[in-house]
Amino acid sequence: MENFKKWITVDALNYSFEVDGKSVGFLEIIYSNFDRKAVFVIENKRFTLKYNGFWKSNFEIKDENDVVILKSYTEKWFAHSTILEYKDKKLKLQIRNNPLAEYVIFDDDKELLAYGLYIDNGKASVKIETNSNDYLLDYLLWYLFVPIAQENIGEYFVFNTSLTNQ
Repeated sequence: MENFKKWITVDALNYSFEVDGKSVGFLEIIYSNFDRKAVFVIENKRFTLKYNGFWKSNFEIKDENDVVILKSYTEKWFAHSTILEYKDKKLKLQIRNNPLAEYVIFDDDKELLAYGLYIDNGKASVKIETNSNDYLLDYLLWYLFVPIAQENIGEYFVFNTSLTNQ
């Protein structure tokens, strides 16, 4: 059973992911003038996140064979959450303050994974609370959360991982 998840800054926009000190893969964030996307490599499998829709506010994650395995959309125009269709389920992605910024993925009312800021000895740190061993969700949340972490912490992140009941 995993105990500690950690993202390591390789260089600007590139991160490696470790679980209990073992490398799982890496994340590359790609910004260009007309496109933004990310490449996830998880245990030697490659996935690509790209934005779509008229306002480019939704995204899809495709596998190596260009098959969509996760897609996002909002249920209503002014919704405060996003629906993630993944593995024949509709998960919910929410942003909340608990008490600081936090991204959370829910399966019905059960929290699967949360990435958030917390204060440790007067310094902002990243807290990961997990009920999931699905690393694709970790990659997605880190991709979404890293701008908040950089703004509040800088490039040198301190992590605290809480493993809750599976």
